[in-house]
Amino acid sequence: MSPATVYYTDNGGRGWATVELQAALMARLFEASLVRLDASGGYSKAALTAGLFPRRRRSGFALVIAPAPAHLNAVLSLHALRRAHEYVAGWVVDSFWTERIPRIARHRGAFDQLFVTDAELVDTWSAATGTPTTWLPFGSDVLDRGSAATHRPVDLQRIGRMPMSWDDDRTVTSRAEAHGLRYAGRTPFAADPEQNQRGLLQAATQAAFTLAFSNAAAPAEYTHPTREYLTGRWTDSLACGAVVAGIAPKCQATRELLWDGALFELESVELESGLAVIKAARDRWEPAVPVRNHAMALQRLDWRHRAKVIAEASGHWTPTLGAELTRLDAAIAETGPG
Repeated sequence: MSPATVYYTDNGGRGWATVELQAALMARLFEASLVRLDASGGYSKAALTAGLFPRRRRSGFALVIAPAPAHLNAVLSLHALRRAHEYVAGWVVDSFWTERIPRIARHRGAFDQLFVTDAELVDTWSAATGTPTTWLPFGSDVLDRGSAATHRPVDLQRIGRMPMSWDDDRTVTSRAEAHGLRYAGRTPFAADPEQNQRGLLQAATQAAFTLAFSNAAAPAEYTHPTREYLTGRWTDSLACGAVVAGIAPKCQATRELLWDGALFELESVELESGLAVIKAARDRWEPAVPVRNHAMALQRLDWRHRAKVIAEASGHWTPTLGAELTRLDAAIAETGPG
């Protein structure tokens, strides 16, 4: 089998632990070296120009996991070109930034295949780049990091960015207590991705409901102003068996990947009315809920399903991937029908 490499660009800042661990898992599944690239200094003009030269095809498979479109540049810098591969695929996480598709991605032959997390934008990326493009949505390591635990001492666990009405943890905790709910605010941030993700998943496993709002309901300067998209806040919560309360993104991934009972949709971002309906939902909650959510997450959200799509497109199959897919199938069979 030819050598393989997974390239991951460190995007800097918080919130990327899920993607960094995704890259590490893909490297293991594809029996590949993991090369972590630093984009903090940007990309020089010389490096980007060199990336436009014809590829020197050698043996091997490469998967470029780019947090944002610009990070497709990193693996095609002058340094990386000296390690050109026979097959190069790019997987863009924040693919909704179509106005930021870099020149190198538009250069025919730079990539053999592109994967994007936004189903609605497959045709846009394909037309802009002239490269076969496939929808490969966000996922979670459900098999090894998820949970179907039925003991849920926390009623509602905050996950990530909130609208202003829900942002003050002290206020929300106090008001939740008044409604008879146990609320948990922000999870501690750890610089180490493994430690950070472990803390987040442990918190979700303790909760009957997690709380998350789409970028339309809780915008920030780093979110897209118009396009909504499903992220790890939803997939990781469901992997851990929690129902996601809040306002979910209106997008194809939400409609096609998630299932009845995965979400508890609020009508607005208003705090008091939201807490009241969540309390009523908590009173109806049953231990079977996390069991079913975890089972459905195994079927639809596990990263191994995404790796299988990459393997089918590239022809790069490994014994490790085969064994992990068998293990995933066994876990799904044990849970019974969703």
